[in-house]
Amino acid sequence: MKIIETKRHPLKFYTTLTFGFLFLFALGSFMIFIGLNNEVNDQSKYKHIIMPIFGSLVCLLAIWMVYSYWKNSPKITIDKNNLKIGNETFRLNSIKDVILTGKMPFRFIINFPMEGTAILFDDGKDKILFDDMYTNSYEVKSFLEQVIINKQEFKINTPKKVNSRELRFENKEVFKGNQFTSLRGISLWALIGTFAFPLIIKGTSMKFGALIFLCLFGTFWFALHSWLMHYFELTKNFLIIRNHNFIWKMKVYGFSDIKEIVFETQGNQPNCMRVITNDFKNNLYPAGTLRDKIWLEMKKKLEAKGVQVRNECIYE
Repeated sequence: MKIIETKRHPLKFYTTLTFGFLFLFALGSFMIFIGLNNEVNDQSKYKHIIMPIFGSLVCLLAIWMVYSYWKNSPKITIDKNNLKIGNETFRLNSIKDVILTGKMPFRFIINFPMEGTAILFDDGKDKILFDDMYTNSYEVKSFLEQVIINKQEFKINTPKKVNSRELRFENKEVFKGNQFTSLRGISLWALIGTFAFPLIIKGTSMKFGALIFLCLFGTFWFALHSWLMHYFELTKNFLIIRNHNFIWKMKVYGFSDIKEIVFETQGNQPNCMRVITNDFKNNLYPAGTLRDKIWLEMKKKLEAKGVQVRNECIYE
């Protein structure tokens, strides 16, 4: 009887993989076409050979991306006695050790860190499972913690929802930057202002297509940069996540429901807070307006309230 069967994430796995493959393969094909076309029209047969070579390498990179993503996210099935990862099956009693949270090396062209789980077996083999590749990776983590580490019967625990009325009389300490003096805020409002200027000047005389483009791109730009500008509030018992521009948005976590908080950054994103709850679900909250001093001050306050904080991006 299957207890858990993983499902690959529709956005973080399938959409990312499809977009990356199509972009790289199209770019490589374009480079090959341009190189071959120039070679036909040029007397020097070797002058443009470098373009098709690089184009072929980019196409191979697209294929390698599919292979790497698929290899790094095998299907996982767990029953009462066995753990099946891809085509390999392991007995549960052969698991020697488990690391449930932390950054693991995702192998692509180079290794880059991604939140995951490491499983070490008695024969010396190890397997790494990456959180973002699956929609229900938290179930695998919960099972490993309860059955392998704590030697308990497996059951799914869901943190209770916090009623907003519980926050009514709580004193709040706010950790918030100024979006109008931050890089993300300046980038957002400078471009919005650039788009708004021709709309104000030309008004209804602007072509309909240009108007639609400006409105759609402006909306996308606003939503993207607003998502990068969260801020935080701490009370006696709760962590509250808010947003500078989406003022109606609020997420509340009870400190007793939080397993770990991670300060991290990914690529070109600003510093982010990842909240990992006791059932191993996790959410990422970019906060581009907070300065390092505010992050470190908040870390001290969280630790004083008994919350484990893993700082991966801010120098202390």
